[in-house]
Amino acid sequence: MGDETDVLPGSEEEEEAEDDRKEAERLRKSERKEQKRLFAKEQRQQRNKAQKQRKQELRKEKLESMSAEERAEFLEKERQAGRDRKAFLETSLTEAFERGRPRVVVNCSFDQSMDVKELTSLAKQIQLAYTQARNMGSKVQLHLTSVCPENRAMRALEAQGVKSWKMHVHEKSVWEVFRDEARSGQLVILSPDAEEELTEVLEDEIYVIGGIVDRSVKKMQSLTQAQEFGAKKLRRLPLKTFGPKGCCPVLNVDCVVRILCEWLRARDWREVFDECLPGRRLGDRPVMSKRQRRTQRALERSQGETGSPDAGCSSDGNDG
Repeated sequence: MGDETDVLPGSEEEEEAEDDRKEAERLRKSERKEQKRLFAKEQRQQRNKAQKQRKQELRKEKLESMSAEERAEFLEKERQAGRDRKAFLETSLTEAFERGRPRVVVNCSFDQSMDVKELTSLAKQIQLAYTQARNMGSKVQLHLTSVCPENRAMRALEAQGVKSWKMHVHEKSVWEVFRDEARSGQLVILSPDAEEELTEVLEDEIYVIGGIVDRSVKKMQSLTQAQEFGAKKLRRLPLKTFGPKGCCPVLNVDCVVRILCEWLRARDWREVFDECLPGRRLGDRPVMSKRQRRTQRALERSQGETGSPDAGCSSDGNDG
């Protein structure tokens, strides 16, 4: 006779034990993923630090090779260039805030589905999106919706400086703020779960990004909400058509904003994705620096113009 503590096949105890094993395995995978992410972050920080140090050394060598008069002139030109760029960016930012098009909205109504860590991450992504759009001199007009005092992301957004941003911040939902535009079909809901791909970015449309951190993604959240409110246009970024093979369709808020801004400049999805997608989203495409990617694109265009028999051998990332 077996011991009374033995787990019988098919019993409730066996099911619980199996659930425990699966949960333990999930946690181990999560830990390995986090360790890999932290290692990649450390490597990236070390590379950036080395590059920064090298630039400082080269600048120091250049200054030391100059006469006192040349050095003073060089430093003044440097300061003036900084002042000019700051003035240009400030002017661009003001124009975008007042008259910018298209309008890009981050829908912050999903705060209840995220924990504090994820809300903090969302706020940082929004701050980065704002900074990138400003530094690019982009003409898009940025909006945040559902940012009311009760929103759980409010504290994290305030910590990032939201009150000082030249960005339209609304307490009401996107469906209330842009009710007329939604009825006329100008509102475009961007969701990785949408069936149709976004083909172009138009100035008279309003692009809505779900304010959801990728660690807490629950499929269909933004799409389901859009369908409940009767949204007419549901689109996903054309990553399957123009992105690298195996690219994850779920991107950070700042990455999506940058992609929209970059498309208005380049109007070429493949070039935009090469420029904007972080290395971890590049699938099996070799990770290259921006300079290498520009050189690669120039080579591909040159091969296409001359009819080179090797033109089809370049890595285009579109395998159907």
